[in-house]
Amino acid sequence: MILSKCTMLSGLKSIVALGMMFCMLTSVIAEVFPPAFPIGEKSKFSSGGDIRIRQVHLDNIPILADPPGVTRDGENHFFRFRTRFWGKLDASENLGLYGRMTNEFRHYEKPENNSMNALDEILMDNLYLDVRNLFNETVDLRLGRQDLIYGTGKVILEGTPKDGSRTIYMDAVKLTHKAMDKTTVDLLGIYNQPENELIFRSEDRDLTGWDPAYNDLTESGGGVYIKNRTWDQAPTEAYYLYKHESDWLNRAGDTMPERDTHTLGGRVVPKFNDRFDGNLEAAYQLGERGDDDMNGYMLDALLNWHPPVMESWAPVLGVGWYYLSGDDPDSSDDEGWNPLWGRWPQYSELYIYAWDADGAGRWSNLSMPHVDFNFAPNDRIAFKNLLGYMFAPEDNGPGPGDERGLLLTMRADLKLKEGLLLEKDELFGHLTLELVDPGDYYNVDATADFIRWELSYKF
Repeated sequence: MILSKCTMLSGLKSIVALGMMFCMLTSVIAEVFPPAFPIGEKSKFSSGGDIRIRQVHLDNIPILADPPGVTRDGENHFFRFRTRFWGKLDASENLGLYGRMTNEFRHYEKPENNSMNALDEILMDNLYLDVRNLFNETVDLRLGRQDLIYGTGKVILEGTPKDGSRTIYMDAVKLTHKAMDKTTVDLLGIYNQPENELIFRSEDRDLTGWDPAYNDLTESGGGVYIKNRTWDQAPTEAYYLYKHESDWLNRAGDTMPERDTHTLGGRVVPKFNDRFDGNLEAAYQLGERGDDDMNGYMLDALLNWHPPVMESWAPVLGVGWYYLSGDDPDSSDDEGWNPLWGRWPQYSELYIYAWDADGAGRWSNLSMPHVDFNFAPNDRIAFKNLLGYMFAPEDNGPGPGDERGLLLTMRADLKLKEGLLLEKDELFGHLTLELVDPGDYYNVDATADFIRWELSYKF
């Protein structure tokens, strides 16, 4: 992708300014507090951070919209600059405190009116207290703003979906019971507000809503998540999750009803032998949305084969199926799958935008058989590829059929350098290309594209 001179200069100035700011900050901290230093007999402080630069181009994203034949917002071409700095205090082996500050701003080439101030919002995206080994070393407690990721992220990963990958935090309490052999039980309580309250220079950015407006939607809930490794060849997980979504305002100013969702699910990760392994997760939901009943289900299945050829490249060929129930348009109930705290790109950076018209990141009403092919020629580069064909279990699109279209994703992850400026720093990045050839679920013919490169420095 060819960059204009103004884009290059703007991006370069921003990178240099942020780089100088972070270098100065880390230099001061390194003088006062070395990266890991004792502050007591069993106490230690450590710190670090990362700088991430991305350039993104996307166009012709098909959406479910009225009138039909519409794509999402036309061509988008922008840069993202994210900086994060963290500090961790382990006061003892049983007590710790962690905090992380984040800033991300964007410079847009297309459309030209969306660029952000270089400082934008400076926010706390993690701030939590760890209390470990309570009750005869059987319980750990984490209290505060934290990242929560379970399984492959189909139900719990993203607490702030409307700011993209700037943050994923949840304001939560996590209690881990570890008394049973090879089994842990996590009890979760979550309360995510539409706006970050731990912030400097607030820009009133909506974090949890459904459409482009400020929705004033609060997400709360929790549940229990159990992990068991009794069988090393087949680790299992089981969970019950409850989520409450408050009523919210759509961009027309109408109040949308609140939603209560109960989800029961499980996951197994079998390793059959050295050549075959896989993943299987299934879940069922029921609940209420306003006066309507809700029920939905999800299946995520994958079988991997590690062929006995070019084994130094670690080739993996996978066959999978991802299924999410859809809402029957002829029923007064809501049968569509609710992704809970799973509103992130999942299988596609491109296709998450296709749900913008009916719920930001709302993966639902999808049946996608797919094949995967991954390999790593060396320890510096790894390739991940997916080819899938997407259907809509419920034919509720603007077009005459149920074929969402053909999806192709290709990604190369690059490890560029370690020890570049500091002993344990890392320079890495990736290249991503995704295409969707829309089917008759939509009334558009143009091929959708998503292209991104990223360069990250971690210290």
